[in-house]
Amino acid sequence: MLEYTISAWIMCINEYYEINRDGNYEYEVFNIDNQLKNDMLEFVEANKALGQEQANTSIIQFHHTQAYYISRNVTEEIEKSKNVSESFVQNSELLECVVKI
Repeated sequence: MLEYTISAWIMCINEYYEINRDGNYEYEVFNIDNQLKNDMLEFVEANKALGQEQANTSIIQFHHTQAYYISRNVTEEIEKSKNVSESFVQNSELLECVVKI
């Protein structure tokens, strides 16, 4: 019984996506009972929500990665600046004018 139900779902969902490939999503799969129709619509809506959630997650991960990269570059530049300043001070005869960063 379960195998039959899953097979019916797969067949009808494939037909649903075939019929609605233009993006209008007007549901018209015939020869199914209301319970199967409702179950399939619930599945399709969940599938759309999951797709949207995954897209949002990808955007968040992209921005997080970009922010990390920028932060790391800024930190590296600050360290370089400190090293240059310290090197300049050590090689300078103006040791009484040390400015800490």
